[in-house]
Amino acid sequence: MGTYEEWKKMPEEDKENLPESEYPEIPKEQLTNFLTKAVMKKMNGVFGWETTQEYRNKKNTAWFPEFKQMDVDGTPMWYMFNPFEGTYFLNVDWEPSLAEEPIGIYGLQWMHFMEKEYPEWVEVLRFEHRYLTEARKIDKSAWEYRLLLDEQYEKKNPRPNNFEETVAWARTQQFFSDSTVMREMILVPPTVPTGETVE
Repeated sequence: MGTYEEWKKMPEEDKENLPESEYPEIPKEQLTNFLTKAVMKKMNGVFGWETTQEYRNKKNTAWFPEFKQMDVDGTPMWYMFNPFEGTYFLNVDWEPSLAEEPIGIYGLQWMHFMEKEYPEWVEVLRFEHRYLTEARKIDKSAWEYRLLLDEQYEKKNPRPNNFEETVAWARTQQFFSDSTVMREMILVPPTVPTGETVE
């Protein structure tokens, strides 16, 4: 199994593709609050921790979602489960900062577009600590699409042998791929979880 530290640094997409045998488990010697076991387990498509607590000959096993939303004075707040002691704590640092994990050019362009055109939606993502994570996800997908477009362009338009023609060909290829990525993946309205477009 993987470690908790590795799990926290892992992109969400990689977590989804990770085999169950590699889900993290907290070493028994690090557990407190009468916990004897804490292992990551996915239930109904949601990641969470299955814990076992033993106290005075009583044994209780339960599953807790990794993240949980709770109202505090009428304000919804996100909490993260602490598998070392079996309690929830306010999740104030869900994602790495720009300094810790820089975002590529497409992700940054998406952020600029969102902040200019959909500032209210940006606030929602920031409140849920998902803004930078979403930007990184979009940047990764955009670059993968860019490479695919480059390959498709080269198949339809073989690279010339003449140097000057090759330079012009490369500029045209770059313009085609970049403008397509921007039009189809970056400068597009965000969608809510239901799939509806934000107006």
